[in-house]
Amino acid sequence: MWFGAIGQGKKTFNHNHCWELVKNCSRFRIILKGPPVVLNETPLHDSPHMDSPMSQDSPNQKKPRPIGSKAVKAKRGSNSSSNTSKFLEEIARQRAMRIEIDIKTQEDERAIQVEYAKEREYLCKENIEKKDR
Repeated sequence: MWFGAIGQGKKTFNHNHCWELVKNCSRFRIILKGPPVVLNETPLHDSPHMDSPMSQDSPNQKKPRPIGSKAVKAKRGSNSSSNTSKFLEEIARQRAMRIEIDIKTQEDERAIQVEYAKEREYLCKENIEKKDR
C-alpha cells in the first residue's frame, strides 16, 4: 500500500518475497498515528494513518546531502577568482616595489653623474691652470 501511495498508483509492488524478508525490521514497521490515509476516496488500509516507515530509522536522512557537481565547480571558480585577485595584488605590490627601486637607482645615478660633472669641471680648471703656468 505504501509503495502504491508513493508511486502515485502507477506501479504495483511485485516483490512480495522480498517483503517477507524485511517486514519485521524496525525500519519497515507500520506506526499508527493520526487519521486514516485515503487515496482517491479509497482507504489505503483499515487502520489509522501511518508515518512513513522510511522516515523512522533511515540512515540516509541523518547524513547530509553531498555537494553537487555544479556547486563544486562554482566553489572552485570562486576559489580561483580569489586566487587570481590575490595573485594580481601580489603582482601590483611587487611592481610598486620595483618602481621604487628603479626611482632610487635613477636618483643615485643622477647623483653620481653630478659628482662626475663636478670632478670633470674641477679637473678641467686644474688643467687650464697648469697650461697657463
